[in-house]
Amino acid sequence: MPEEKKRIVVLGVGNLLLGDEGIGIHAINELMKESFGDNVRIVDAGTAGIDLLFWLEDTDYAIIVDCVDADAEPGTIFRLPAEELILDAPGKIASLHEINLPEVLSTAKKLGRLPPTVIYGVQGEKIDFCDRLSPQVKKALPRLLELIRQEIDR
Repeated sequence: MPEEKKRIVVLGVGNLLLGDEGIGIHAINELMKESFGDNVRIVDAGTAGIDLLFWLEDTDYAIIVDCVDADAEPGTIFRLPAEELILDAPGKIASLHEINLPEVLSTAKKLGRLPPTVIYGVQGEKIDFCDRLSPQVKKALPRLLELIRQEIDR
């Protein structure tokens, strides 16, 4: 009997109209051009907030892509297990838009709906009304996509 593949969801969060804050959506738009197995969902979650809980249900593994503020060089890519982001909620790394990602993840955990989850965060530089990524963050996009593909393949 064939082994059932893990159901994986890749959620890009952010706002395309706020420069680097849209890195999650830019990454998702690139991934949507590729072919993944039927077990992988690539989702533009935009600024879904608490509605992210819907996408975390009925999945075995979640990958969330977002812009972060970690006082690092613009374009720096972070890989954080969800548990670490929940614990560090009052700490240095923070989501940069309306979505309070640590609170959503904490709520999902309390409801028993948090699958194993990893967050890929990219340090932004320019968060302002603009539909383009800053040069440093745009330069990080190919590496970010490579890391996400590797995460899916694990």
